[in-house]
Amino acid sequence: MTTDIRKGKLGRRDVLRLGLGAGALSLAAGRSRAQATAKPDVVRIGYLTAARAWVIGKTDGSFDKALGTRIEWVPFPSGGPALSLLAAKQIDFAIFGNTPIVAGLSRKLPIQILGSPEIVATSERLVAKPGLASLKDLEGKRIAVAPSSTMAFALEALIRINKLDASKIKRLPLNQPDTIAAWKRGDIDATYINGPFWAELLADGGRQLLVSEQLQPAGVYVWNSAVVRAEFAERYPDSVIAWLQTVQTQFDRYRADPEGVSRILAKDFGAPFEAVRDTLAGLRYPTFHDQLGPKYWGDGPGAAKDAPLIKALGDAAAFLAETGEIKRDDVPASFVPAVNYALLRRAFRS
Repeated sequence: MTTDIRKGKLGRRDVLRLGLGAGALSLAAGRSRAQATAKPDVVRIGYLTAARAWVIGKTDGSFDKALGTRIEWVPFPSGGPALSLLAAKQIDFAIFGNTPIVAGLSRKLPIQILGSPEIVATSERLVAKPGLASLKDLEGKRIAVAPSSTMAFALEALIRINKLDASKIKRLPLNQPDTIAAWKRGDIDATYINGPFWAELLADGGRQLLVSEQLQPAGVYVWNSAVVRAEFAERYPDSVIAWLQTVQTQFDRYRADPEGVSRILAKDFGAPFEAVRDTLAGLRYPTFHDQLGPKYWGDGPGAAKDAPLIKALGDAAAFLAETGEIKRDDVPASFVPAVNYALLRRAFRS
């Protein structure tokens, strides 16, 4: 018997076909639900080898409890090595600077941005040897800075903003521990460096010339973004949301007791308490609500493309292209698709 659409009748074959189709849809929906609630056997969290407030959750198993699975903590010294770890699938999450993240995205590394939980204010500083009293004094001098870092981006920005002669400033690409050694040997005259490393230099007679927050009036922002491997986010969205919410919970702990959290982290990282306290105080910690607002990521129809941090990603890409770190043709036409707004919304509203 064949289908007679006009009379609204279905043949036996049609009924079977529709039944099989419905079954396939049901199975697909079931797989989708199972994927959303699936948990990985292990979650690997990368973290900077310098104290950060959210890492307080490492000391008491907060992330293990929240994600309901085994957690492996993988240290890295700066954003460049973090990109390598993400590319090798050796970490699933990390929080590090916007400049190396832009480099990774331009090189087509499959990662997604999960907001900006740390905005750099005074935690990154330009410190100079005694005798250098102004930014103009940097001309003719040697400045150490971690390559492809937020500090390198900020250094180039301050040179441009203050109309310094870039050709007269020698930039030495050194990681931060090597910078300390170079400072002590007298091989450098200044450095743009992260905390708590600058504490040792200030104690050695160094002079602070600038902090990154002072660049914001000129439209220059540096911050640390949360990043996830795209494959992990697709397979385990619930785990991503749990991780994001746990990160925010650790920042809440810090806001409630900055001295206590600083003491625990100082002991854990083997760093002086005062340096850790001042470093953590040098970051701003916007909530999910703040991050999705117009001041940062500008969630909403048409709002994202004009958001300050989307624009700042473009500025960082231009800087990296200018310095030869990335190819100009590799820069994405827009960084909006790189931000997982959907998971940020879910984390905020859950």
